[in-house]
Amino acid sequence: MSEDERIDARLTALFASSEPAPDPAFVARIERAVLAERQLARARAVAWRQFRGEAAASLAIIVAFALLWRLAPEAMTLEQLGTGPAAAGLLLLFLWFAVVLRPAATGK
Repeated sequence: MSEDERIDARLTALFASSEPAPDPAFVARIERAVLAERQLARARAVAWRQFRGEAAASLAIIVAFALLWRLAPEAMTLEQLGTGPAAAGLLLLFLWFAVVLRPAATGK
């Protein structure tokens, strides 16, 4: 048997090997990636839902301040500031922070 025939026989034997067994580590890695993608999609949906709610609430606050600004009289003295639209706007802002921050919901 010549050198070329020996190399050909060896290559034939190598290429004729049976199909390799499935790799369980690869399958587990792909399953974890799919699970992580599903969890990220759920978290992304929740984040967008919260963003839309907070954007709508922020828009409501801005509209309320714009309306309060229009209601303010031209010449307001310092004594009237506590009962004027600015005080109502400040109260509205504090209420907004109380709703958004919700210390009881954070578990702290």
